[in-house]
Amino acid sequence: MKITNTWLRFLETDCSHHGLLTSCHALISSGSSQENARRLSVMRRTSTTTAGIYLSLMLIQCFPDTINLIRSSLEMYKGRCGRLIRSVVILESLRAIGLAVLSFHVFPQLDLARCLVLSACFPLVAVLQRSLIAMMSAARNGRSFKNRLGRCFIAIPHVLMFLILMSSCYVWTLFDGKFTATIALPIGVICTSIGFWESWIDTTHAGTTYDELYRLKYAVRKMNNTTNAVVSLMRISCTVSVMVAAVFMNGHTKLNASHFIKAFFSFHTKQHYTRLLLLSCSIIALHSFMRVISRFLAALDLHPFSFIHPLSIAPLIAYGYVRYVCQSPTCFIARRLSRYGLRWVCDQWFQENQTMTSPDFYICIIWLLVGCYRGWRLVRQRYFDTTEEIISSMPPVCNGLCIEQSLVIFQHSLNRQEKTMLIEDEDPSDENDELRIRNDEVDRVSTVYGCATMWHETETEMRQVLRSILKLDVDHATRMNNKKVNELRYRLEGHIFFDDAWEDVVEDGVEKRQPNEYFHMFFDLLNEMTGEKLNEEGKMETRILVNTPYGGRLVVKLPSGTLLFVHLKDKKMIRHKKRWSQVMYMYYLLGHRIMDCPLSIEDRQQMADNTFILAIDGDSKFEPDALLRLLHLMNAKSDIGCACGRIHPIGNGIMVWYQKFEYAIAHWFQKAAEHVFGCVLCAPGCFSLFRASALMDDNIMHKYTKTASEPRHYVQYDQGEDRWLSTLLLKQGYRIEYAAASDAETYAPEGFEEFFNQRRRWTPSSIANTVDLLMDYKRASANNDAISYAYIAYQFLVIFFSMLGPAIIFTMLVFAQVAAFGLNSSDVMWYNAIPIGLFILLCFTTESNVQLIYAKYMSIAYAFVMLAVLVATSSQIVLETVLAPTSMFIVTMVGIFFFAACLHPKEFTNIIHGIVFFLMIPSTYVFLTLYSLINLNVITWGTREAVAKATGQKTKATPMQQAIDMVVGVVKRGLRWISCRENRENEEKRRRMEKKVEKMEFALRNIENGVDVKKILDEDDEKREQKTEETQTTSTETETPEVSDDRKSQKTLQKANRYVWMTSHNLKNCERGKLKGAERQFWQELIDAYLTPIKTTPAEMKEVADGLASLRNQIAFTILLVNSLLAMAIILLQKHKNVLSIKYSPYEGFKHTKMNETTGQFEETDEPLKIDPLGMGIVVFLLVILFVQTLGMLLHRLNTMIGAFQEVKNLAEYGVTMETNTQADDERIMTNARLMINSTVVVEGHAADGYTRHRADEADTGNVLYKLQKARLAKRMQRSALSNNN
Repeated sequence: MKITNTWLRFLETDCSHHGLLTSCHALISSGSSQENARRLSVMRRTSTTTAGIYLSLMLIQCFPDTINLIRSSLEMYKGRCGRLIRSVVILESLRAIGLAVLSFHVFPQLDLARCLVLSACFPLVAVLQRSLIAMMSAARNGRSFKNRLGRCFIAIPHVLMFLILMSSCYVWTLFDGKFTATIALPIGVICTSIGFWESWIDTTHAGTTYDELYRLKYAVRKMNNTTNAVVSLMRISCTVSVMVAAVFMNGHTKLNASHFIKAFFSFHTKQHYTRLLLLSCSIIALHSFMRVISRFLAALDLHPFSFIHPLSIAPLIAYGYVRYVCQSPTCFIARRLSRYGLRWVCDQWFQENQTMTSPDFYICIIWLLVGCYRGWRLVRQRYFDTTEEIISSMPPVCNGLCIEQSLVIFQHSLNRQEKTMLIEDEDPSDENDELRIRNDEVDRVSTVYGCATMWHETETEMRQVLRSILKLDVDHATRMNNKKVNELRYRLEGHIFFDDAWEDVVEDGVEKRQPNEYFHMFFDLLNEMTGEKLNEEGKMETRILVNTPYGGRLVVKLPSGTLLFVHLKDKKMIRHKKRWSQVMYMYYLLGHRIMDCPLSIEDRQQMADNTFILAIDGDSKFEPDALLRLLHLMNAKSDIGCACGRIHPIGNGIMVWYQKFEYAIAHWFQKAAEHVFGCVLCAPGCFSLFRASALMDDNIMHKYTKTASEPRHYVQYDQGEDRWLSTLLLKQGYRIEYAAASDAETYAPEGFEEFFNQRRRWTPSSIANTVDLLMDYKRASANNDAISYAYIAYQFLVIFFSMLGPAIIFTMLVFAQVAAFGLNSSDVMWYNAIPIGLFILLCFTTESNVQLIYAKYMSIAYAFVMLAVLVATSSQIVLETVLAPTSMFIVTMVGIFFFAACLHPKEFTNIIHGIVFFLMIPSTYVFLTLYSLINLNVITWGTREAVAKATGQKTKATPMQQAIDMVVGVVKRGLRWISCRENRENEEKRRRMEKKVEKMEFALRNIENGVDVKKILDEDDEKREQKTEETQTTSTETETPEVSDDRKSQKTLQKANRYVWMTSHNLKNCERGKLKGAERQFWQELIDAYLTPIKTTPAEMKEVADGLASLRNQIAFTILLVNSLLAMAIILLQKHKNVLSIKYSPYEGFKHTKMNETTGQFEETDEPLKIDPLGMGIVVFLLVILFVQTLGMLLHRLNTMIGAFQEVKNLAEYGVTMETNTQADDERIMTNARLMINSTVVVEGHAADGYTRHRADEADTGNVLYKLQKARLAKRMQRSALSNNN
């Protein structure tokens, strides 16, 4: 057998699906065989083509490192550095050197078959390590001769395998002296084998010198940016250095820098070097795709059989194919690669007599078998118990020249105690023993506080949220009591904050505060849905009424044991509205419950990280699975500060249909793109899960209590509190993610006016918070890893084009009507400008009800205009064909929407509501946008009349109404004076007041003494007066002056009124309690610090109103001016299209239909399309945004599918097992113990002293578990002692 006289050159490619290292090689010369030269016509290779081969190989190897270097450098520029891991740098540099030496110098002297068998020898160091371990195990002291002899026999196969693989470093030097890579061959093999550290690092290296490598391999820790950057830089430097040295070692002395520059920058598809670079780019894309697929399969927990992994089976299959199928020099692969200037030789060492085998045939087969075996050992599946916490990982560095090494998935259990390197345990404990030490289950169980904010919801809305809470109560109890292994469990506590729940009621001339009709409706509905009944004493034990510094509280024990706290807020005692309710539960549940508990700082931090707040609205509807998906997402990623779900609007009417499609495309595209490319900008308050430790950040919770001091603060803080809280989280560095599988429903506005007023609040707040984030982009990007400059640019484009929406829609309406009706463009422009201009004038000068009436009628009119737009658009597509830019944009947008609906099969029917969305485009993108911006100074949730009332200004009545009121007032005063009724009424009112004061004083004393108030208030007047005289004999001796008596009576009356609300008709059967002193003090301090009702003078409110009006004028004028200029520019460009246009022809010979202005007939023409540059630029930018959002949607749907597969897998793993397990007995005992403890807590929690927090429950449960484990361990030790004695 002889080697060809000329050098061989190869180019790596992926002929097989697995991307093997040396699957394709090319030749520089034709070889020694004239027959081969005759059968394969070869052109003379130029120096530029040779340079292209070198560049292609270098590009394949260095491109992943270059990307990694750029990414790491950017992160380091932001200050995210780390400690350099030198061992990784050294090993990866050796791997880069070894692969480069083999690729650029050794492989060119071999054919494809020998390259394949040589690549199977890379596990050389792994085999050596296994041999050393076996021999050192046999040499350990204390072993018997028989034991040592047996272990020596076990070590022999490993030693033989090492010697066989080591022969690859010199075997071809022995067979043929013309093989010149005598030194390069062992250097390349040994360096690559050492650098392939994933093959010889395993779990036994934990805690040893190689502990850092162990942690990196199994993803116990991530490679920091500093190490990443240095590794990438060293690998690139080593590869380039070896390539330069190989150019001279291979005899290509004529190559210089100009050849490499020309090959890289000169693009000619007919040239070989350009085709080579394109081929290398395809290989890079294939490698990236294969790595992504491997990650995807690992995420799905779908692992292919070990024996079909590329690392274990691909070399053997490729060698068999080359050896026995592709022996001809003119095979189809050679013919294909000849187009790239490459000459292919699969097996160059074949002889004239095909019956004879080559001298290295058998040793090559052994190499292949050993390499496949070691590859199988590396990628083989490991089986774990469902109780174990498994982490999957991939090699941290991607190797382009040896991609199969980068496709391995490593799995590791965090629960297993692995043996240390070279140390064996003589008496290992059973890993499945139920008594082995486990993590405290208290640390595994999350705490979820469900916090709902209510105001004046209807009975249907209240029923919906109560039904969701009751389902959550059942799921929580089931999970806590079943105690399935490794099942997600959580502690649950419900809180409902009832805003403006009190009203003034006048009885017998006395004014008192009582819960309003909405709370009574809620209480009756709660009793109905829980099925609560009275006990023998006529009381409801699961209902407790408590007076609080902010109003009152109702504590309810739900059927499955969850405590529900209903906080009744009195706006006279505490600030009302949703934001202040959120401040209440943040400081109460996170500040008071966590920070004031007697735990160490570390324990409180752990509790905060494992505590979550589920924020919902008073009309939210969701299933327990929706919460579990959010909780699983939060547990899986510690950097997430909030996770939100998919919100579905419900209700009836056309406006709800519109919102169904609007919500669908907003979640499908916008939220998905934000999740994938950065962070979600808004976590809706109707269904979001917040991490306690994120909210407790001082820059979040404290800033959220900030009151508005500037005009823009009123828009940003109070109009969209959910959006502002999300902005604070993002700026502080916390991620907000979107879980599409977590569904929730909420009632949407059904009326036109209600919808416009809702969006009048949302739109300015959304713009203000987005602009605030963009203006502070440096801080946001520095703190938040997910917010990049590219994401900031994307959000800038979105907000910029949303502000140009009115102009874009206006010009679309104008030209659509021109095309549909054949009218003059100038006339149509005025026909549309006049009604829109009139609406702008109304927004500046009239009340909101007038604006809304006008907008409603104009929306109906423009719905008919949109039909003309539809006809005109269809006509344009037919005339100008689909290849016209505008037609292409419309067709693409419709196709993408339909494709998105197909990707969301459960929501596919929302695409039908797109018809309503299309008809309402002028209403929402023109009139609604203008209404929101011009009414930016309206800071209440109602109409402008409410603003006048809030600022101390009376709403002006009409002159006729003023005259009627004046006449009626004069007549009333005259009649009262004539009849002397006024004096009698005042005297009667004074007597009733005194009588009421006496009654309230008596009731207050009896309440303090524990006597039932209702019975006392129902007694006969004479008995009550007699008892009052007896109890007040001592107080009559020291009477104060009349003024002091009045003040004292007033205070006593107010104090007594605090208990009277508990005696109303539907609350009288509840138990009564009082707050503990610490909690009462907490609420008083919190109210004094942040929640005292804001009292401002009319002058101050007028100043605020003037500031808001000034802000409105600035913003509205700017946006109106920009939109007017844009609309005018587009219209003028269209009028002068013949001069100021871009001539566009999709392809040569393109024809379209055009109206002949002379004949008025449509004729086919080959004239290029005329496109105005401004409109074309807008279309291009909108398409870019749409494609970015579509890509984000695809990636997010892929992520959702992964989660669905994992959920199905978990359901299968948590199936019922028939195996006997002694721990099941313990779990049953634990369940009974918990029930006993829970019953004790319930009794204490519904006593007069208030409720008991969950921490006591955890401590008691831990003690029970400790006693059970101690008893089981004692029994086991006793059995072990008896067996030893026997």
